[in-house]
Formats: sequence, C-alpha cells, structure tokens
Amino acid sequence: MTGVTLFPIGRVTVIRGFGAPALACASVPRAAQINSPFNRWTTSLINRAWDKIRARGAVNWQHPLARKYGSMGEGSYQAFPPGDCTNPHAIHIGRNCFIGAGVTLAVGMPTEVYAPDHEPVIEIGDRTTIGKNCWFVARHSIVLEHDVTVAPNVYFTDHNHTYADPWLPVGQQVLQGKPVRVGTGTWIATNAVILPGTTIGANCTIAAGAVVRGDIPDHSVVGGIPGRVIRRWTREEGWQPPFTEPVVVVEGWPVGVPPEDYVPPENYVPPTPA
Repeated sequence: MTGVTLFPIGRVTVIRGFGAPALACASVPRAAQINSPFNRWTTSLINRAWDKIRARGAVNWQHPLARKYGSMGEGSYQAFPPGDCTNPHAIHIGRNCFIGAGVTLAVGMPTEVYAPDHEPVIEIGDRTTIGKNCWFVARHSIVLEHDVTVAPNVYFTDHNHTYADPWLPVGQQVLQGKPVRVGTGTWIATNAVILPGTTIGANCTIAAGAVVRGDIPDHSVVGGIPGRVIRRWTREEGWQPPFTEPVVVVEGWPVGVPPEDYVPPENYVPPTPA
C-alpha cells in the first residue's frame, strides 16, 4: 500500500497517508491471537458444546414438547433452535417429516388466540422436508401435501394487508386472505415466496426466488417474478419445451411409476390425510 502507513495500536489500526487525517478502524484479530492455545481450546469447546446443544435440543414426535402441536406423526422431528411458533395446536405435522432450525410456524396475528379445538390451519403432509429459516404465516389455511421438499428461506402466507385506503397506513388496513395448497411431490427452491390464493399442483418445481400466485398445473416448472410456467409435462406431449440435455438416471436410483400402475408393498402404511 504505497504512501500509506499503518500503526497497529492494540486492536485498533491507525491509517495515515496521502495527506489525509489519521483514520482509526478496528483491525481483524491477528492470526497469532486466534491461534493461541487458549483460543483454540475455547473455540473447540464452544463448537463441541453447540453441536451437543443442537442435537439434544431437537424435538421428535415422542417428546413432551411435541404435544403442543395439534399432532406430530411418528418419525418426525424439529431441529434446534426452533423458530417462532404461535397457536401450535392448530398446526398438524405428518409422519417422517423434518422441520429445519429457525422455521417460523405462525397461526394468526401475534395477538390472536385460536380455540383449542380449532381446525388445522397449517398442515404438513407425510415425508415432507422443510429447510431452515422458512416462514409459514397463516390465518386461514396453508397445506403442504405429502413428499413436499422446501429449501431454506421460503416464505408462505395466506393473507396480506390491503392498501385501498389512501390515507390509512397499509400496516393498519384490513387483512384479506385465501388458502394456499402445495401438491404432493413438489420441490420449492430457496427464497421463493408463495402468496395467498396459490394452488401448486403435484410434482412441480418452483425455481429459486420465484414469487408465486394463482393456480399452477401438475408437473410444472415455475420461475420469475411474477412466477410463470416455463416448462410443463403432459401425457400427450411430454416435457415442453424439451430438455436440452438428457437426464441420466444412475443405476439403482428409484424411478417413479404412474399412479394407475403403482402396487404398494406388503407393509405399506397409507399416508395420513393432509
């Protein structure tokens, strides 16, 4: 750095040069400080402790804390630390589900109290995986059917503030909502937003960052803002537009079968309704 002089003073570095007044800024801790025996020990201790806390803090379907939900099916668990959760008795989680760390499951506004026998508002189907830091904000109905995969940081809501009144702050205006439903086998990529009134069909792919509203047919690929169907499979035409490169299935990888050709195994357990 020609013409510039650095004066390290403790954890502050004074920068002087080019006739400019002295500039003090916090320096990055020296490698030697980070690598000192004491720091190595404390860093290892903190990380080991955090790993144990995360493992021990997870809540599975057998834990007493799972009873706060309307139901949590066998084999399901919620990672630690959990996100915010309101009116959990109106949240129903199917079997063999995974709820990632920091997932917010909010039924109603912060001051709304739903009756103990209220019908389900958030329903998560069997074998559904929800990545960390997703948000479910529901007042009416958000349903994920079976085998849905949700990447981190996806936002679901079934209501919004209106903005028709030009003088009242939007945050104080009346709420309007419509139910949301995501079809079985659908994949939703990171940072997507699912808006009120959305119905996504079966085995759809929602691209990262898409903002989705309205009815999405089965076997659709949706991308963009606003989200639109950019590819779709039908029995008559297959995938349109066609794939530019063939998808090579690795030997031993499972292959789907049409519903009419599916023969369940002897130990098959029907999924719980979603």
